[in-house]
Amino acid sequence: MEPRLTLNSRQKQMLALLLQASAPVTLKEMAGELGLSVRTMQRELEGISRRLVPFGVTLIKKTGVGLSVEGSEAARKQLLQQLSVSPSLKIFSPEERRHLLIRLLLTKREAVKLFYFSSKLDVTEATVSNDLDKLEPWLAKHRIALVRKPGLGVYIEADEKSIRAAMIDHLYEHLSQEQLMDMLSSYSLSFTNQRKLELSIRNHLLHFIDPGIIGQIEEIVRSSEMRRGYEMTDSAYVGFVVHIALAVQRLKSGENISIDAEALGKLKAAGEFKWAQQMAEELSARLDIDIPESEVGYITMHLLGAKGKRILATAGELQERGAEAYAARMIRIVENELKLTLENDPSLYEALLVHLEAAINRIRLHMEIRNPLLAHIRETYPDIFEAAAKASRYLQEELQAEVPEEEIGYLAMHFGAAVVRTKTISPQRFRVLLACSSGMGTSRLLAAQIGTSFPHVHIVDTVSLLHLEAAIHKHSPIDLIVSTVPFEHETHRVVVVHSFLEQDDIELIETHLHGLPLIGTTAREAYTEIEDTVMTVNRYGEGVVQLTNHLFFADGLEAASKRESIAAAAAFAGSVVPGIPAPQLEGDLLQREELGGIVVEESKLAMLHCRSTAVPVLMACVLRFAQPLSWQAPGQDADVRTVLLLLAPRSAPKEHIEMIGEISAMLIEEDFAETVAGAPFDLVQKELKSVIGQGYMNRTGVFFRGTQ
Repeated sequence: MEPRLTLNSRQKQMLALLLQASAPVTLKEMAGELGLSVRTMQRELEGISRRLVPFGVTLIKKTGVGLSVEGSEAARKQLLQQLSVSPSLKIFSPEERRHLLIRLLLTKREAVKLFYFSSKLDVTEATVSNDLDKLEPWLAKHRIALVRKPGLGVYIEADEKSIRAAMIDHLYEHLSQEQLMDMLSSYSLSFTNQRKLELSIRNHLLHFIDPGIIGQIEEIVRSSEMRRGYEMTDSAYVGFVVHIALAVQRLKSGENISIDAEALGKLKAAGEFKWAQQMAEELSARLDIDIPESEVGYITMHLLGAKGKRILATAGELQERGAEAYAARMIRIVENELKLTLENDPSLYEALLVHLEAAINRIRLHMEIRNPLLAHIRETYPDIFEAAAKASRYLQEELQAEVPEEEIGYLAMHFGAAVVRTKTISPQRFRVLLACSSGMGTSRLLAAQIGTSFPHVHIVDTVSLLHLEAAIHKHSPIDLIVSTVPFEHETHRVVVVHSFLEQDDIELIETHLHGLPLIGTTAREAYTEIEDTVMTVNRYGEGVVQLTNHLFFADGLEAASKRESIAAAAAFAGSVVPGIPAPQLEGDLLQREELGGIVVEESKLAMLHCRSTAVPVLMACVLRFAQPLSWQAPGQDADVRTVLLLLAPRSAPKEHIEMIGEISAMLIEEDFAETVAGAPFDLVQKELKSVIGQGYMNRTGVFFRGTQ
């Protein structure tokens, strides 16, 4: 009987390296190649040596020479073949263990012994206990108590509302709003990566939600929207579908949610309660499940807080709700306060009407409202804020309910954009969409160069190839797609250029733009609905916090080649952020670099960047090497002493990518590149934070200036 080889993933990597090496390999060389510590290598080697005996090969260790695997050519070949087909014992990183523990605790109804967790994670019970200690603050934040009872095990205590909230938060830790939109969207991309993305998302959803029912839930929600002449925004729609899917799964598991009787009574008085009841009845019939009245109440709350637009309602219906009259009166109040005419701005009236329909419900039901931009709005636009506050006092009198400052801040955003629109004449511009393989550093750099070379071009968005079709749909009409990656599109012109624009690229873009009709920026394009605006700006803020908290520097790194420097970069990232598997990150960096790199020859500076599932947060690292490296890139061969490493999670939302892209976009500035390459690290850190901060202000400011 042919022997079977059972190794963990680290041991398989080590053995494969030794079997393919033409000469003995030292522990230090192996550690550098695989991104592991020498101590870890020594521990894993003991397990490898024992398992090689049945295969007729021996692990040889020679002091001062290195390690090798000795045996016949046939035996070595058989062993390599076994490596390719034998299953790996999964080694979980601390971060992976954390996520798995969260999922197990939230879904287990009974106490679980530490031995269960330790066998599931292949670690000691002491490690599990330590992991649980680190997990307690996260659970406490969600009002969940972690209970440990000797002889019984570990379990959580919390009400169902808190458990569901924790599940939703955990889901969004893995998946961005953009990814969930991709999965729930009606259009499909022509790229094979879309299928991989959908499978990844479905795997995450499987932990708390049955993906098989999502399509049925979507059908019910969409048909219900059509009957009522209502269309939710994308973000509200995704949140609503995920809420219902989770509720159904929990009900199937026998977990019911409770609601305060007084609160339920107020919800029943809302017209949305009947809408929620109708959807609950359809869900019950389609999914063969009983949905109690408490669940209907929570569905109603989601409908009341959802942002959308009424597409079939008559003026009379809207007046019954009061929103139309309120919107018109509030616009007149702001006009009087600011001495401006706003009544001819259809974008303001439409957006304010949509906002008020949801806001009135939130105010009447005293729902908690959060506005992370409140302080910024008050300080930067005091006149507009005061005018909005006066309009809100009118609304408060009409509703006989307090309008919180957070809501006033949102109203000020609407009025602020309208005020600037009255003072701004939009130039006639070509509409260009930028694309690259990742949507991160390369396209942002390209955007900065095109903005300098073509002032008459309006860059509507910068996206990865994976999200190209969605961007075309969102920003239509598009005059031209400019990409750093060769591809063809069925309906749109594509111009392929270098990451650093060359004269040939500029001429090529000019040739394609010549003769195209100019399209003016419309009021619709100049204004974003308030909910999406706040979510967008909030994600920009998250990106700033992640980046400024994860700026790292290293000096005197050793590497003899570009390949070794990439391995060193991955190893450094793994050393400063626990849980990053260096070999995986190295592979992702190499794969991205094959698509084209960026080198600033004058500053001896190169940029490495990628989006990777190995990376948990946005990171920027400045790495200086002891000796110059020969850095070959398409059309370039330069000496490099400094590497700017920009990393983002694969699931990072678009706004996070744009914030890290602010750094790469600055490489066209000679002073910035020189600072990164040669200045003391404290000055580099100060410069990077300045660039990130300025990028944040520029990007969030567009929501008040009214134009992109």
